[in-house]
Amino acid sequence: MKPKRAVPAALVLILTAVAFGQNRAVSTDIVAVASKSVVLLKGLTDSGTVLGSGFLLSPDGKIATNLHVIREMKSVGVQLASGDIYDSLSVLAFDERKDLAIVKIAGFDLPVLELGNSDEVQAGESVMAIGSPNGLQGTVTAGVVSAIRDDPSSGGYKVIQTDAAANPGNSGGPLLNSKGQVIGVITSKVRASEGLNFAVPINYVCGLMDSPVKPMTLAELRVALSAGPVDVFKTVESFPANWKSMTSGNRYKIRREPDVVYVERVLSDAEKQIGNFTSLELRKGKDGYNGNEHMVITGSYVDHDFKHWTQRQVVNRCSFDFPVEVSVFSESRIEFRVLFPRSGSKLDFNKCAYDKTPVWQAFVWIPE
Repeated sequence: MKPKRAVPAALVLILTAVAFGQNRAVSTDIVAVASKSVVLLKGLTDSGTVLGSGFLLSPDGKIATNLHVIREMKSVGVQLASGDIYDSLSVLAFDERKDLAIVKIAGFDLPVLELGNSDEVQAGESVMAIGSPNGLQGTVTAGVVSAIRDDPSSGGYKVIQTDAAANPGNSGGPLLNSKGQVIGVITSKVRASEGLNFAVPINYVCGLMDSPVKPMTLAELRVALSAGPVDVFKTVESFPANWKSMTSGNRYKIRREPDVVYVERVLSDAEKQIGNFTSLELRKGKDGYNGNEHMVITGSYVDHDFKHWTQRQVVNRCSFDFPVEVSVFSESRIEFRVLFPRSGSKLDFNKCAYDKTPVWQAFVWIPE
């Protein structure tokens, strides 16, 4: 038998999507059980109707959700997966910084979700989100944990980044691991992008569950929020957010904190869809900023089975960390060098290795 012909390049992208989809299979048993505990919140505000999600924490009706889902509501209804509707709720606890709230309906013997330990969550593990995007209750999406990182809006807490799809109405819903345990609360996504969604770790919710705050109405919640404490950690930052490399032409988003700089490369939709990702984390030391460039590259290679005279296209996702040393860091110019594979290096996607030894290469960035 003659060897099969190589897979066309156009088909590689399709195989890539299929390969990643196979890694995101969800258990129908877990979905069937978990969905019973996810609720739809619907409320009226001065600007119209607001939809959100939540999930049951206790048989007597405690529910975790996002604070932004309920904060402007003048009236609210909660619908369970069973179809039962509750026309009122009380607010037991909230955390404005982390966008969390625990509310309560007058429930009895309701199905609850098991809570996991978000400190044990690792990048790459499979997850699923359940919620009510656009009011479509019980919608399930699947993906992986993309990263554990600091809140992108400099809120001073950790978030779980995931590519599990989320849309308006998913806010407040649970992010579950492969065991069906809640590891996070879906809270936001990066607009005009796909696969950049964030969840607040469930351990922050656990810290709120025994809060001594007296139960309050929605009206009392708005009063409490208007008289909230001043955020002494929040500072006005004039540092540019959008940068461009004079060497490569690549564009980057930068967020600067007192001792850490977070950088993410702006990628095309095609690159993001196949799983490519580039970020830098630079920490301030005695000699300036130093750190690593983290890069994820997706590609394919041909696996030959000479015994059966066959071949197949295999998709692999390679991850690298390259040392970075910064020599100039200012609001108008950033100069640094990276120990990076030299020009013309080829990447073996089977071994996730370059064929040439890395060398120090210089780069210069300027604000866009």
